[in-house]
Amino acid sequence: MTYRFDGFHGRALYELNGLPEEVRNGPLLERLLQLLEAPWDAVPERADQTAVRHAFFGAGGEGMLTLLVDEKTETLRILDILWLG
Repeated sequence: MTYRFDGFHGRALYELNGLPEEVRNGPLLERLLQLLEAPWDAVPERADQTAVRHAFFGAGGEGMLTLLVDEKTETLRILDILWLG
Protein backbone atom coordinates (compact mmCIF):
# COMPACT_ATOMS: atom_id res chain seq x y z
CA MET A 1 0.00 0.00 0.00
CA THR A 2 1.26 3.50 -0.83
CA TYR A 3 0.51 6.39 1.47
CA ARG A 4 -0.36 9.83 0.11
CA PHE A 5 1.91 12.79 0.83
CA ASP A 6 -0.05 15.41 2.79
CA GLY A 7 2.57 18.15 2.51
CA PHE A 8 4.99 19.99 4.74
CA HIS A 9 3.83 21.51 8.02
CA GLY A 10 4.62 25.25 8.32
CA ARG A 11 7.85 24.72 10.25
CA ALA A 12 9.09 22.04 7.85
CA LEU A 13 8.22 24.25 4.88
CA TYR A 14 10.37 27.02 6.36
CA GLU A 15 13.24 24.56 6.96
CA LEU A 16 12.87 23.13 3.44
CA ASN A 17 13.62 26.55 1.98
CA GLY A 18 16.99 26.57 3.78
CA LEU A 19 18.13 23.21 2.43
CA PRO A 20 20.54 23.07 -0.50
CA GLU A 21 18.81 22.10 -3.74
CA GLU A 22 20.91 18.94 -4.10
CA VAL A 23 19.65 17.77 -0.68
CA ARG A 24 15.98 18.59 -1.43
CA ASN A 25 16.06 16.90 -4.82
CA GLY A 26 18.34 14.06 -3.74
CA PRO A 27 18.40 12.33 -0.35
CA LEU A 28 15.33 14.08 1.08
CA LEU A 29 13.15 13.24 -1.92
CA GLU A 30 14.47 9.65 -2.03
CA ARG A 31 13.68 9.11 1.65
CA LEU A 32 10.23 10.65 1.31
CA LEU A 33 9.40 8.29 -1.55
CA GLN A 34 10.60 5.33 0.54
CA LEU A 35 8.47 6.43 3.48
CA LEU A 36 5.36 6.70 1.32
CA GLU A 37 5.81 3.01 0.50
CA ALA A 38 6.78 1.98 4.06
CA PRO A 39 5.95 4.61 6.72
CA TRP A 40 6.47 2.03 9.47
CA ASP A 41 10.18 2.11 8.51
CA ALA A 42 10.42 5.31 10.59
CA VAL A 43 10.96 5.10 14.36
CA PRO A 44 8.05 6.09 16.63
CA GLU A 45 8.79 9.12 18.79
CA ARG A 46 7.36 7.32 21.84
CA ALA A 47 6.58 3.65 22.29
CA ASP A 48 2.96 4.30 23.30
CA GLN A 49 2.27 6.62 20.36
CA THR A 50 3.10 5.64 16.80
CA ALA A 51 1.67 8.53 14.75
CA VAL A 52 4.70 10.82 15.16
CA ARG A 53 7.84 9.19 13.79
CA HIS A 54 11.46 10.01 12.99
CA ALA A 55 13.39 8.95 9.89
CA PHE A 56 16.98 9.63 8.90
CA PHE A 57 18.16 10.52 5.41
CA GLY A 58 21.41 11.26 3.61
CA ALA A 59 24.40 9.02 2.93
CA GLY A 60 25.64 9.27 6.52
CA GLY A 61 22.28 9.88 8.16
CA GLU A 62 23.01 13.60 8.49
CA GLY A 63 19.35 14.51 8.09
CA MET A 64 16.30 13.70 10.19
CA LEU A 65 12.62 14.05 9.41
CA THR A 66 9.82 14.18 11.94
CA LEU A 67 6.62 13.02 10.33
CA LEU A 68 3.00 12.43 11.17
CA VAL A 69 1.60 9.14 9.88
CA ASP A 70 -2.18 8.92 9.77
CA GLU A 71 -3.06 5.28 9.29
CA LYS A 72 -6.79 5.99 8.90
CA THR A 73 -6.39 8.31 5.92
CA GLU A 74 -3.12 6.68 4.79
CA THR A 75 -1.34 10.02 4.68
CA LEU A 76 2.10 11.24 5.70
CA ARG A 77 2.94 14.85 6.62
CA ILE A 78 6.44 16.21 7.28
CA LEU A 79 6.52 18.21 10.54
CA ASP A 80 10.21 19.01 10.92
CA ILE A 81 13.45 18.73 8.94
CA LEU A 82 16.91 18.75 10.49
CA TRP A 83 20.01 18.81 8.26
CA LEU A 84 23.52 18.74 9.72
CA GLY A 85 25.37 18.54 6.41
